[in-house]
Amino acid sequence: MNEDLRTRQTIDRLLLAIESRDLRAVQAALHPNATWQNVPHPAAKGRPAVMALLANILCWSDQVRWDVISSSVEGRVGWYERVDRFWLLGEEHAVECNGVFTVDPATETVSEVRDYVDLGEWRDRVTPVWQKLAARSAEEVVLQHLDAVATRDPVAMTSDYALDAVLARPDTHHTGWSEIADYFETVPARLKDRELVFGECEGH
Repeated sequence: MNEDLRTRQTIDRLLLAIESRDLRAVQAALHPNATWQNVPHPAAKGRPAVMALLANILCWSDQVRWDVISSSVEGRVGWYERVDRFWLLGEEHAVECNGVFTVDPATETVSEVRDYVDLGEWRDRVTPVWQKLAARSAEEVVLQHLDAVATRDPVAMTSDYALDAVLARPDTHHTGWSEIADYFETVPARLKDRELVFGECEGH
């Protein structure tokens, strides 16, 4: 496999992971020392910082689709013109981006992203939606989680958990988004041929 093809496949793996909203897949596609900069703003440095940058918008989105308008790859670097689409509370919010992606061939992961995007205009549109999501009551969040459990979709079930959340079960604790998602992966098999019935949910 030539270098250009390997670079393209590595970048595409990250884009597909982002569209899946599965933070485990996103993390696996990023180099441990990855950086992500929405130019001209300061870069998020290190994979944990990049994950924190991406987590809210990915988890709060009902759907994510990044349409690649044009792309070019040379060596370890790819240039991707995109329209990034996020569905929040049922409404689509799109933003045009031009990204420069650098990959690490040894690990076949993305080591650097420089995204050129008008963040000011994007934030003006999306911040009110984020504020509405952040202001949800505990009861509303729990009810959404129960709806997600009914779909048996592990990513949807994990979407309202923080990166450092702890899920306490009678016999164990699951620490962090990825461990919680791994736990929810087992739910569909355990619920096979069973009917889910939830009682009344009351906030206190």
